Amino acid sequence: MVEPDGAWRQIMKCPMKDCHGETEKREITHTFIRHGQPIVIEGIPAHVCALCGYTILDLEILDRLLGFDPDVEHPNRMAPVYRLPGEPVPA
Repeated sequence: MVEPDGAWRQIMKCPMKDCHGETEKREITHTFIRHGQPIVIEGIPAHVCALCGYTILDLEILDRLLGFDPDVEHPNRMAPVYRLPGEPVPA
């Protein structure tokens, strides 16, 4: 997690039951659906278990994600969105 001075806390044990892994700091990419439109956010600081992949976000990062407004922010780039062949397109 990020400390007030911007430094990451030390590695911590994974909180998942029966997982004996430890988290490591990584930047992740997450996709949201807002108003029916996909939004991809890159560069999210997170702690990710090296064994099971369980992801932990700092509360400040979570607050920033929840406050993200795609009508105010401008995308860095655009990407095509595909649907799995044979699956119906939602109305």
